[in-house]
Amino acid sequence: MITAQIIHDSALLEEVAVAAAKRGWHIISNGKRAVISPIIPAGWTKIAVKVKTARSATLEAQPCAA
Repeated sequence: MITAQIIHDSALLEEVAVAAAKRGWHIISNGKRAVISPIIPAGWTKIAVKVKTARSATLEAQPCAA
């Protein structure tokens, strides 16, 4: 049996990422629906979420010197 939790349309990405991380699950999508699940079934794609530090976000916002 595969267990998955459906993500509500009003959910914020941060809330979803925290919920998935607490369970050790993945955020996955089939192109129509996003869920969190402990496995990635065929036809579904993992959605990567990276939390940036304030410093790295500031550095990326600066224009390139080139």
